[in-house]
Amino acid sequence: MDWEAHIERWSRTASKLLDIQQYRTDNGTLPDRYVAHTSFFLVTTHGEARVSLSGTVHSARGLHILHGGKGAELVFTPLGNDFGCYLILYKAECASLEEQESFFHMSYAFTPYALLPLQEKCQTMNHLWQQSSPIDKLQAQSVFLPFVYEVMRQIRTVTAQNSKPNIVTEAIQYIHEQYSKPITVEELAGMYNCSASYLFRLFKSQIGLGPIEYLIHIRIHKSKQYLLRSEARIQEIASSVGYTDVYYFSRLFKKHTGSSPLQYREDNRQSVQYNPFRLLNSPIVSPKGLSHNENEIYYQLLGEGDTPMFRFSRPTFGAMMLLCTALILSACQAGSNTGTPTALPASTDDTAAANSTTAETRIYEHLKGQTEIPVKPQRVVSLFHLGELMALGVKPVGTTSFVLKNPLLSDVSDIGDVGVPPDAEKILALEPDLIVTTGPFAEVFEGGYEALSKIAPTIVVEQYNDPVKDVEMFGDILGKQEEAKQWNEKFAAKVAEYREKIRPLIGADETFSILNVRPGAFYVYGDTNLGGNIIYKYLGLKPTEKVEADVINGETWEISAEVIPDFIGDRILLAVNEGAEKELKEVEKLIQHTPAGKTGKIYNIDFDQFLYSDPISVEQQLDIIKNLLVESNK
Repeated sequence: MDWEAHIERWSRTASKLLDIQQYRTDNGTLPDRYVAHTSFFLVTTHGEARVSLSGTVHSARGLHILHGGKGAELVFTPLGNDFGCYLILYKAECASLEEQESFFHMSYAFTPYALLPLQEKCQTMNHLWQQSSPIDKLQAQSVFLPFVYEVMRQIRTVTAQNSKPNIVTEAIQYIHEQYSKPITVEELAGMYNCSASYLFRLFKSQIGLGPIEYLIHIRIHKSKQYLLRSEARIQEIASSVGYTDVYYFSRLFKKHTGSSPLQYREDNRQSVQYNPFRLLNSPIVSPKGLSHNENEIYYQLLGEGDTPMFRFSRPTFGAMMLLCTALILSACQAGSNTGTPTALPASTDDTAAANSTTAETRIYEHLKGQTEIPVKPQRVVSLFHLGELMALGVKPVGTTSFVLKNPLLSDVSDIGDVGVPPDAEKILALEPDLIVTTGPFAEVFEGGYEALSKIAPTIVVEQYNDPVKDVEMFGDILGKQEEAKQWNEKFAAKVAEYREKIRPLIGADETFSILNVRPGAFYVYGDTNLGGNIIYKYLGLKPTEKVEADVINGETWEISAEVIPDFIGDRILLAVNEGAEKELKEVEKLIQHTPAGKTGKIYNIDFDQFLYSDPISVEQQLDIIKNLLVESNK
């Protein structure tokens, strides 16, 4: 099915919600059979059933969506007494009956990957529609199109990526849409069937912030926009960004900006009157009027402490002029991509002639499509991949605070810090000719990928966390294919050398584990990071059966204290975070009777040193682990 064409038809068709009904087996409202008199969505929300749609049987478990048109027959066979669903009837006003039947009477089924946004919209629509007031039914109508948008968005994402979407990117989008409502880490994690700690770990590893930290950033940023662009009272602004307690909001605002809301409005309003940064509006959240929100907000989970990285400075005149220039150039260059290398016109000026060699471009295909980029970029801003560039002898002009903190990278003093989340002014001031980002970092940038692209050619790449793949990818991006080949060959030779060195020291049946002890939590790592890639993938050492089954091939990460011995093998890498002294004492008692505890083969590693997975870091981590294993056998 051509989903792009289907979405395009939705975008230019007037539609109307006709009815919504909730059916449940436990109260006897679920019909055995239903014949539609108009187009519909069937949204199953809980329980399990076999649902026949015009003769095709679908197994619906949890949230599942079916679509059909006039004359379609639904037959329900619930498997248990807890099955429930919503039937949403609508009419699409099309130019012709043929168009209506072609696009809005077709049958299809879809299993969403993000449950909560769709379920919330169904609940809201149903509640409003059952009210007698016309204003409530009007509001229900206003929820229908966002529901359709979310269905189409998830279908489009899955079909475009042909895989499960990035959880962090999806959670960021949800935060952008729902920042004015109560949001907890548990709620976000539940949307993707993972634990709160796992989601927190993903956020920290991909954008350097936890989900609640990022939520606070969005709320503070939105409140700044409201302060500068409206005359709304502080109470109203606080409510609109999710804080019912105006005093708490004021304290939080001052903590993150250095001034009270009223002082911020007074000091900054004139500076944004002609500020072109206002062009960089988020594609995820459209500007909207202020509205009261009486919901209680989740203030304390994971702490809402000081985060100086969220302080916003007043844009400098030079940065604003750079952005204006970037926007003008972007408009002038629109539609000029030819797919073949291009160069600047010849110049009699020697400097211009020399620079023309760097102006050659090519088309690069990435996660957001195709972009014309320099064949030999000279001023690169990379929002995530720093070690990858440095491994190839390229020092970017800018990167984020998150990756600059990597203790294993040296000589980063002259690399510009663009902040976390990335700041447009800082990126503009660096005058990049190429911006490289991951999907999550593209989403957290104000204005998203489109805004980044107005500054410089921007590509969105995979976050492999695999040095071999990453070096090869950046060798292609930077025109450093030969350097990439040499690095990978050197790395492979080093791995082979170390395997030979440790082979006589490790028994054939010896097993390894990696345990991370944090304040109030315990984590077992698999074969991706914190030394797991080195131990299991590169050096070819064995995990315990429990680690292999539950962690590497499963979804276990955080574990309770009492099951720690079940994961411990003959040798263990132990990373203890600051402040976890109490938990360490508990762990020491638990592992003293395990194979590693009995033989004393416990290797302490620095969590901060093993946090990153770029090529330079992994190579040094490989040295550290090899030395630990060799020294322990002397």
